[in-house]
Amino acid sequence: LQTQVSGHRENAGRDLQHLAFDKEYGTSANSPQKPEWLSPMQSASLKGFYTLYPCDERYPCTNCVKHAIHCEYTAPNEPQQGSASDYETVSVTPASTASPVALPPMQPQIPSQPQGHPHMDPVSDVGKTSANPHLHQDGAVSEPERKPNLLDILPSDMQGAPICDQDDWALSLELMHHWCTSTSNTIVTREDVRHVWRVIMPIEGYRSRYVMHGLLALAALHRAYLNPNQQEKERYVKASAFHINSGLTEFRELIAVPLNNRNWQPVFCFASMVNVFLLATPVRLGVSKLPSPISNVVEMFASINGLQALMEPFLHFIRKTQLAPMVNSIWLVDPEIIPSPAQVSQSLLPPDIWAQASNLHRFVDSYTFSPMEPQSTHGSAANTRFLNDSSERRSHYKAALESFERACRSIELAGVNIERAMIFLFAHTLSREFHQDIEAHEPAALVILAYYCVLVQLVDDIWYMRGMASQLLDDVEKHIRPEFREWLVWPRQWVYERR
Repeated sequence: LQTQVSGHRENAGRDLQHLAFDKEYGTSANSPQKPEWLSPMQSASLKGFYTLYPCDERYPCTNCVKHAIHCEYTAPNEPQQGSASDYETVSVTPASTASPVALPPMQPQIPSQPQGHPHMDPVSDVGKTSANPHLHQDGAVSEPERKPNLLDILPSDMQGAPICDQDDWALSLELMHHWCTSTSNTIVTREDVRHVWRVIMPIEGYRSRYVMHGLLALAALHRAYLNPNQQEKERYVKASAFHINSGLTEFRELIAVPLNNRNWQPVFCFASMVNVFLLATPVRLGVSKLPSPISNVVEMFASINGLQALMEPFLHFIRKTQLAPMVNSIWLVDPEIIPSPAQVSQSLLPPDIWAQASNLHRFVDSYTFSPMEPQSTHGSAANTRFLNDSSERRSHYKAALESFERACRSIELAGVNIERAMIFLFAHTLSREFHQDIEAHEPAALVILAYYCVLVQLVDDIWYMRGMASQLLDDVEKHIRPEFREWLVWPRQWVYERR
């Protein structure tokens, strides 16, 4: 009898989850229709379900939100006013659908003014719909607020890389196996974040083909890195190029239209993969070093800014989805936490990191900027302007130092188990003007970049970051004026002693 009751209960629960949201059997709490095949116990349970949990018959209905399934009600045509909490119910496994639309050329959007305070939590303070008039009821971003295409930031050699003649089914299975058993564990450090890359990302890939192409591209790149045989290495690099280009083609079509709460999660997943792919530039080019370390790193900074701009309306929602560990493992800074020597001594940071940060502030405060016209990073004349205002330029440098301190605080709080993405907190609020000064080899910008190499060296054990810190520091020393090389003594000490 107990077994029979348990079976009825299991069947009723399964059937109710399906029936409660299927309009074929009605959605009214007062008059549910009974399918002929339901048992008396199931019928009574169904009636009780509708009585206790009536559907509010609006999009998205509360029952669909509670059970994390797609709601079949039609979204309202007119956006409605509401608080941020009205939009915080995002499905954890959304379907990815979009109409292919040709994407016009756009320039990457990088903040031109210093933003935020070093203690600010970007995930907590951006993307709140109550303060975003361009976010519609269904989560779509209206045209005036749309952010530029992240793909315009990608290097041309990636988009023009050789591709395979066909999608090799057996090779794809091999790469998928390698992703689940090896690659996904090398992307990050924390086990909860590894679960996202190992399990959640492939699930998104089942629904969004371009996400699957992205993870297969990374798996192929990792195989190429591990394989000593040159012929096999080239085979995997070629497969990686095929998959990343296939994914980028679909990705470009998707982000040509405003994102909404049904497709932003796979977009976030793929964009995160693209950032890792960019970091592995030497592997995908078949070389031992970065071709142009300073330019390559600025390119990465621009990519991170592009992802930030693209996902800004939805960043507040991430902590309510299965992707939450990806941000919870990075943004650890709390305004109430005051750095202490004990915390520094228990972290991977140099013990005098905060003293050196103070020295950098004094250096920037007293630095004399020479009049210059920064080069336009992406070829747009609109992005090039003459900067003679030293106070304005200095504000961009002070904001860069605050970003540096924000990254240091997160690394300090993480102890010995830091995440690779923590070091890129430095890039989130860097202005376009600061990017241009780095590429123009402005001495003060190169000094800050040299100090940043100390943070990059902390994650040198990761395969796609290996050698980046020392190569970048060598490039800085090559281009900085001799009178400023004394500022490279401390970074060189920590970068080369830890190699």
